[in-house]
Amino acid sequence: MSEAPAVILLVDDDPSVRQAFARILATESAWTVHTAPDGDAALAAARALRPDVIIADYAMPGLDGFALCRAVRADAHLADARFLVVSGFDSPERKVEGLRLGVDDYIGKPVDAGELLARVGVAVRLKRVDDQLREDRRKVERLHQRLEQSFDQLLHLLVHLVDLGRPGAAARGRRVAERATLLARQFDVPEEWHLDLQLAAQLHEMGLLVGTPLEGDEDGGDGHWRYTLVSGTLLQDVDRLAPVAELVEAIYENWDGSGVPGHRQKGQIPLRARFLRVLIDFERHLEAGGNVAAALERLARRAGTWYDPAVVQAVLPMLQDSAALPPELARRRLTVADLEEGMVLAADLRTASGLLLLADGATLTRGSLAIIRRRHSHDPILDGPWVRAGAG
Repeated sequence: MSEAPAVILLVDDDPSVRQAFARILATESAWTVHTAPDGDAALAAARALRPDVIIADYAMPGLDGFALCRAVRADAHLADARFLVVSGFDSPERKVEGLRLGVDDYIGKPVDAGELLARVGVAVRLKRVDDQLREDRRKVERLHQRLEQSFDQLLHLLVHLVDLGRPGAAARGRRVAERATLLARQFDVPEEWHLDLQLAAQLHEMGLLVGTPLEGDEDGGDGHWRYTLVSGTLLQDVDRLAPVAELVEAIYENWDGSGVPGHRQKGQIPLRARFLRVLIDFERHLEAGGNVAAALERLARRAGTWYDPAVVQAVLPMLQDSAALPPELARRRLTVADLEEGMVLAADLRTASGLLLLADGATLTRGSLAIIRRRHSHDPILDGPWVRAGAG
């Protein structure tokens, strides 16, 4: 497919000069030439035409060549145009001033027809290259968005598979992720590290997909650390999940160095893995039929041996009421029909196919509600929707 003709806008207040330049430029069949008598008219014409190249005389009434260039560069719809100034400047300082304003090239007076065609031809080619680069960037951005969406769907699938293999794992993982995030904020863990922590909380049981749980001691040492190691091995094969794998593999390291698999101790154990160990053991005790008071007593008793004492000290008040979460994380589950404008999501909103409709923390609007309900009619939302208690 042939390219559309390049649009050239020629600006000069002298009619005879405009006509002469236009005749020269018209000899190039791949260009469409338009003219304007002054800077103000040129700016209006440029907004209508979106030219590839603007050729402007420097000395004009109203907007001169430099002022027109400044106005073009300030307009987001015109800023990509190549801008050439026709002038008889002898002063390098004046040329530098124009270049700093955004002038791309100069055509000296008196104008030679061959030079005019050559310089405009270069400007057209450079504009084509710029346009192609912008289009390539847009394609890369669209591809990146699709890859991000596919990655999100993969994570959703993994969590769902773990939950199928061990019912309740997804809900436990969410609780651990929420509380671990609170600890991360309390311990000033950088925000950009929170996502890996949340993923480790939700995917640490992934190793259960390749077998049945092993029986371990009463506190879960022997059997479960093997599956976190399998989980880490599976996760580290995905570059994006390698930091998650590092956390998962360190969950069953003990504060006093008696843990597995590497017998690391104290500060050798990643802080976020220390969060996960305490919270996961709390969940496992409740899952086994224990009560909150007994679970908290076990955490306190193991502080300084299995657990980081500072983490236990921070987590005990949080877990006094195992169902309680701070207002920003407390949530309730609704049906899609019950959603209302102004409510705030307390979890990512995904369809059965794994499509992410809205992220955790999004405020529902009339438009987003319409999209959610339309999508739900043929691609149902199975988990949730969850909204923050008291929001909306």
